[in-house]
Formats: sequence, C-alpha cells, structure tokens
Amino acid sequence: MHEETLERILQVLKKILGTRLISFVMYGSSHTGEFHEGYSNINTMAVVSGITMHDIAEIGKELKWFFYKDNPPPLVFTPDELNSFKDVFPIEMLDMIDHHTLVYGDTDPLKGITIDRRNLKFQCESELKAKLIRLRQALFLNQSEKQAAVIMTASLSSFIALFKGVLRLREIEVPARKKEVIAAIAGLVDFDQTPFLRLLAVREKKDKLKKSETFKTLEMYVEGITKVINFLEKE
Repeated sequence: MHEETLERILQVLKKILGTRLISFVMYGSSHTGEFHEGYSNINTMAVVSGITMHDIAEIGKELKWFFYKDNPPPLVFTPDELNSFKDVFPIEMLDMIDHHTLVYGDTDPLKGITIDRRNLKFQCESELKAKLIRLRQALFLNQSEKQAAVIMTASLSSFIALFKGVLRLREIEVPARKKEVIAAIAGLVDFDQTPFLRLLAVREKKDKLKKSETFKTLEMYVEGITKVINFLEKE
C-alpha cells in the first residue's frame, strides 16, 4: 500500500547511515489495513548500529515531505535500546510485534522480544488514567458539541491501543481490527460498546454525530473507559 513512500524513506536512511542501518520496519494501522487519511499515520522504525545528532538532522531535512503529511518521524533504536525500551513501553512494543512488516534487513528486530506482565499492567493503568484526565481537561477548554466530538474522535485510537494491552494482560488474542478490539474489551469488562463504534464510524467518515447526541455519547464513552480502569485496578 505504501511501497513507494517506504522505498523513498529507506533510500534516505541508506544514503546517510550506510552500513549502520541494520533494519527498517513499518508497523501500525498501515500494516493492518485500517489506514484512514486524516487520522492514520505511516509508522516506521529503524534499528541502527549507531547514529549522531547530525545524522538525524540530515535525515529530517530529506524527509520533510513525509512529515508534511503529518506522519511521525521514524523511531530509531540501537539493538540494546530496543531491548531495554520494551520495559518502559510494553504496549507500543507488543503492538509493533503483532503488526509489522520488515521492509529492510536480514533479521526481524522484533522477533523474540518478551514483555514483563507487571510492566504491561502498570502502563495500561497509568496511561488510561492520564488520558481520562486529559480528556476532561480538553473539555474544560472546548465546550461546544462540535469540539467535544472532535476531542472524542481524536482520542479513540489511543484508548483502543490501551484496550489491546488490557486484553493481552488476560492473555486474550488481540484482533487486528479496531472494531473487533472494541467488542472484545466490552465483552471482557462489560460496558456498552455503542459510543466507541459510533466514534469509529465517524473517524472513518461512515457516520456523523448529531449535535443532540454528542454529550450523551461522551458520557457513555467516559463510562466505558472508567469501567476498564476499575477492572484493571482489581487485576
């Protein structure tokens, strides 16, 4: 789907890093087939034997066209960093492990990485609580129905990523599709998945929230998130 874009990035990395580039990976929604223009990004990771700040600046100059489309810069790790960062970012690491494509390199850098369950639980709980607080703060500053709908829609992917972490804690196989993730977590925790599915449809431009529906949807959305937090606290 993004072969030409990935090839252009790869050529820049090869040009500047040379033999220091060990592998290059694409991960996330681009891999699962749920890429949606305006919300989704092309997520990439490079594993290198070494990199300088000057290298990063030079790569950044040549990838301005990529960042201009609101894509994030590549994640860059040495092999040792990749192995150690898994303890701090287990949710992201597990998602990358499950949904990635090796674009360049002889060895898949994500193969064989294991995650400590305690680190996963801590990140799920702390980030769910932090994002719920930020959601409330955003609504203090943006009170209209239209703004509330935008805030919910923008936050949805982050909450779904955390829901995946909760499913993994229970050793439940995580579906590739967001709709199926929502159904799985709603069944596990027992909350109404309707607002999440509505927001997903809005995000994919398949539905629109009426002004009169917005705050009711928001109440149900927050209720579902709160139930997941309460569920985690008892784990």
